[in-house]
Amino acid sequence: MEMVNVNATWEMPRRGAVKIKVHGFFSEIQLANGNRLGVVVRNSRGTILRMLSGSLGINERGNNELYAYLEGLKRAYAEEYPAVILEMDHVQSYWEWKNSTIEGGIPEHAYVLEQLNTRRRDKNFALDVRLTDPEDNELAAYLAEYGASRWNQMVVIKRSFGRVYELWSKDMGLGPVGPQFRAVNEEEMAVEVMEDGVINPPANMFVMVEQNDEEFMQNENAAFGDGFMVQIQED
Repeated sequence: MEMVNVNATWEMPRRGAVKIKVHGFFSEIQLANGNRLGVVVRNSRGTILRMLSGSLGINERGNNELYAYLEGLKRAYAEEYPAVILEMDHVQSYWEWKNSTIEGGIPEHAYVLEQLNTRRRDKNFALDVRLTDPEDNELAAYLAEYGASRWNQMVVIKRSFGRVYELWSKDMGLGPVGPQFRAVNEEEMAVEVMEDGVINPPANMFVMVEQNDEEFMQNENAAFGDGFMVQIQED
């Protein structure tokens, strides 16, 4: 029998720190509104604190990745997180940043590298930069791809939804999230009625309906499930 790896790969940050995973989505076919980024901020319990999804309007792969890192750090600075683990999955841009203080970088990347290194030199900001496997970065990658087809600017997302919730649950070792795994309160249930051998739910029975991402995002200020909201980032 073939064996598969069943070890959880997402690791919690230490207490008091947050982990920010970033991914820059790049398409060889230039998109009309530029390429995209996905950023996920989570605390030491794995709880999602903030997400970013959307466009930077940048169409060069290395720059797109580096600016994704910067946006993750900008979010950490704005929220006053004192200790940050920043993880990314793009090998070339990771090493370009890591070696930039010694070897320099690509001239077109000079500005963003200088900004990243300024954050790194901040003695009041504990920063641990790491390279991660793409398989461990699915949530940030999904947010980047999600924004690629929807928005012309960055969007702050405060609550999980749909595929985001599914990937988060997988990371946390909480199992599947399909309708059959969702419990309802007892008072929401009622005795089923059988007619002609067919079981029919009563008229007042609670029915769970799912809204797909496309329908949901048609209204950027809609509420979804546990209060998911999006807001356009103005800065």
